Amino acid sequence: MNWPMTWIFILIVAWYFAAGIQRAEKMYQFPFLASVMTLGFIVPQLPALANDPFLPSGAYVKTMLMGVLCLLMLRLGWSETARPFPFLNQTFSHRKLLIAAGFLSVIGAYFYFLLSRLPGEVSIGVQMTGMPVVYLFFARLMTYGLAIALLCFTSRPTLTAALIIGFDLILYFDRIIVTGKRAEALELVLMILLAIWFHRHWIVPRWLMVAGILIGTFAMTSMSDYRQITRAHSGVVWDQVMEIDVVGNFEETLKEGGLEMRNAVQRIDEIDRRLEFDYGKFHWNKLVFTFVPAQLVGTSFKEGLMLNTPKPERSYQPLTGTTETGFVDAFSSFWYFGALKFFILSYLVCRIWKAALAGGTAAQLVYMMSIVPAMHAISHQTDWVVQVWVHMALFLVPVLAFARFRGVALPSFFAGPHVPAQLHS
Repeated sequence: MNWPMTWIFILIVAWYFAAGIQRAEKMYQFPFLASVMTLGFIVPQLPALANDPFLPSGAYVKTMLMGVLCLLMLRLGWSETARPFPFLNQTFSHRKLLIAAGFLSVIGAYFYFLLSRLPGEVSIGVQMTGMPVVYLFFARLMTYGLAIALLCFTSRPTLTAALIIGFDLILYFDRIIVTGKRAEALELVLMILLAIWFHRHWIVPRWLMVAGILIGTFAMTSMSDYRQITRAHSGVVWDQVMEIDVVGNFEETLKEGGLEMRNAVQRIDEIDRRLEFDYGKFHWNKLVFTFVPAQLVGTSFKEGLMLNTPKPERSYQPLTGTTETGFVDAFSSFWYFGALKFFILSYLVCRIWKAALAGGTAAQLVYMMSIVPAMHAISHQTDWVVQVWVHMALFLVPVLAFARFRGVALPSFFAGPHVPAQLHS
């Protein structure tokens, strides 16, 4: 059953991918982008695992079945008739938005600078703790500033918006190049493409999208080598980077399998045998871990807020830096019924997308900030996007409240002549 389930999984991914390529505007929607993440991160790891005789009997099939259910629920949650969230339809002053973008960029840039001065062994390819986590938490404000500036510039090009974008890109590129962050690189590309789409209705050519996906798929299997170089030297040594065997690493992944899906197979099999679930407590614990600062309230108080959840067997020792995929946390919460997490996630993201198409600047910002964490529900965990929404509620909502415009606005590009525009001078 290993290969039949593998082919079912791959055919579903190919279906979502082909649907996006056939209708260009779907390339910015969650089902297509989720298929891109699955194609680049999950699929190359499957052939070796499907043929691995040393995996527990039936474990691989259980994992593939969960993956199939999650992908189907993701598509079921995305509806062309979904209604936009009305609370995201707000009107903003163009001038105040630029002020907000500049403010957020400066604050975030300061923490990005502090983060960049840390040695590579504590900031690159490791699980950060302590002050680096604080720096990264507030550095996120620069991303919000960049996203706002991109929307302002594509709506009405100004020198101020261009200067903010240029300032942010310097630090953004530094973090991407030095730390080899795939998520930040993907987020930057999608922020730019989505801002242009929302206000200029321009879509990247299909051939360029496919070429980028192929390049990213090959490069993804070599990121650990890249990070080892930058971690050892706290920066990029291009001579060593050019020596990375990208093709060889990809072939090795096909031959040996990846650690992430191997982790997923082991965990799903273990959970299915023990039938011990967390019933969603996982999400609460992740919110406490991210937003309750132990430096201020103390470690014991923070740990007291955590809920008890089943622990993995002692024999399970994943390599630091590897993930388990979102299939695992969904399964660990509600067994196969945990696939409903992907339905809920897709449903919410779809309504944000509809609001963004209706011209809502707030919705456009939320979608730009949400789509990459939503994609990582496939490769990492389903809680990433929830953490992003909470972070935006803490920092972005007050800034947008400042920028709200209470006068009469002009028509927006997508909304038609009877719907207020979202950016007004």
